[in-house]
This record gives sequence, structure tokens and C-alpha cells, in this order.
Amino acid sequence: MTRTIANASRFLAPLLAALAMVIGGSHASAQTATNITGLYYTGLQSNGNLQAAGSQDANWNVTYASTNGGTSANTTYEGAAYIISGAQIASSGYTQNTSTAQWITPPGATQSNGTAPNTGGDFAPGNGTTTPNEGIYIYTLAFTITGTGAAGTTVNGALSQIQITMTLAADDQYSVYVNPAGNGTSAPAGPAAASATSAWSNTTAIDLQNFNGSGGTNNSTFKIGTNYIVVVVDNTNSATGSSGSNAANATGLLVYQTSEATINGHPVPEVATWLPLVGVMSCYGLILIRRRQTRLQPAAA
Repeated sequence: MTRTIANASRFLAPLLAALAMVIGGSHASAQTATNITGLYYTGLQSNGNLQAAGSQDANWNVTYASTNGGTSANTTYEGAAYIISGAQIASSGYTQNTSTAQWITPPGATQSNGTAPNTGGDFAPGNGTTTPNEGIYIYTLAFTITGTGAAGTTVNGALSQIQITMTLAADDQYSVYVNPAGNGTSAPAGPAAASATSAWSNTTAIDLQNFNGSGGTNNSTFKIGTNYIVVVVDNTNSATGSSGSNAANATGLLVYQTSEATINGHPVPEVATWLPLVGVMSCYGLILIRRRQTRLQPAAA
């Protein structure tokens, strides 16, 4: 009997080990998310403070620009976006900045008289919705998702339901994509996660998510590692179809969030949320160290 059990153990051990490897490998290959960092509103420094009008945005870039309806790129208007001045916002009829976000515009944008580029003005080429003079400006924000799995692999929505809520306004219209082909270096193909027209004087909240739920439908694919939110802004001067005008007019983008990004319904911890806790824990650690040192000191003679 003992020998039979021993023989069975020898037979089962490799099978159990193989099964453990299969289970462990399956668990390791499931791409789950644990944190999201790098989500910034427009017009902010990397520390979260508002930037000065006419300065470069620290996080949002115009990664593609075309002034002829996408026939070719115009690199004059590509690069770090610039903060629009309050005076330009008022004269352009934009919805107002918030206390935590500001309007931005492509590099090379000028004042209304076509002078003084990159000084807070928001005038750039764009007329009509087709060639030859439609202005297309693609704004891109890179952010990071950490979790299990190799960089670049898709986050499994069944295991990690990611939702990023954003509120947008744009002149004149916009379409939003997550990780499109080219990551914003060319006009994306395929359906957008969200879009709006005549959007400069109002804001619209959208949900970018990788699952179907009460807040919306599956419209985004997220990855472990670097991700890209791509906003295509069309500068049409409210014209439709072809336009022969090549005059510059106001264009820009405003992005902020109305709720936290979540993973499986739980808010993602932001740096500003964690810093006070880190400070408290550091102080508590110092107290423990001092108490320990006091106990180790020899008693006075």
C-alpha cells in the first residue's frame, strides 16, 4: 500500500507541477492595471500649477498639423502647444478657463492681426471642412498605465475596467481617440471614441473606457506602459465644404476632468493625494526610530 502511494506520488508530482505552471502562466499573461499616471489637463505645469499665457504646455503637444485638409503636414504648427491669453479667449467667444485648466493652441498661432506668434494669440490657418484650406491640428497627451504583463500588451477589460472621464471644448470641432495607429502623428482612421462640432462655447463630458457599463460603451483600448490620448481639432472657421479663404482664425482646445480616472470602479491615486500620506508616514517612522534609539541608550549612572 505504501509503495502504491509512493508510485502514485511520483506520477502525480510532474502533473501537478505542470498544472501549476499552466495556472501561473495564465495568471501572469492576464494583463491587469494597477495605476495610471500622467493625466494632465491642458495648460498645466507637470506639478499641476497653471502656466502663464504665451508659455508652452508641459504635457500636451501638437503632433500633427495640416493646413490643406490633411494632404500634407505643416510642421510650422507642430510641437508643444501654447497657452492662450485670457484676452483672446474673451474675444473668441470661448467657454471660460477653469481654476485648474486653460485653453491651448498650436505653436505658431498669432495675435488677431497675424503678428507676434507664440505670445498667447490663437489665430492659425483653417477654413472649410475639406481641401484646400481646412486646418487640422492633432493634440496628444502621453500617459502611463502600470500593471502586470509586458509593455505594449492590451489591458484585459474583463480583469481591469479602466475609465477616464474628460470634459472637452474645441474650436471648431473635435474627435477623440485612444492609442490610434501612429499615436497622433497622422490623421487617425476608424471610429472615434467621442466627437463634437461647434464646440468652442460649450463643454461635453466623455468617458474613455475598455468595457461596456452604465457610464458608456467600450470605446478605447488601453495598454501596459505608455498610452496616448489623441484629440483631432478641425479649424473650419464655421465654414462647410471647400473654402477658398486662407485667412487665419481662432483655434484651440480645452481639456479637463469632471471625475477621477478609475480602475474597476476605484479612483486612481494621484500624486497630490499620496504626498500628504507619505509625509505622515515619514514623520511616524522618525518617531519610531527615536523611540527605539531612546530605549537602546544606556541608563544614566
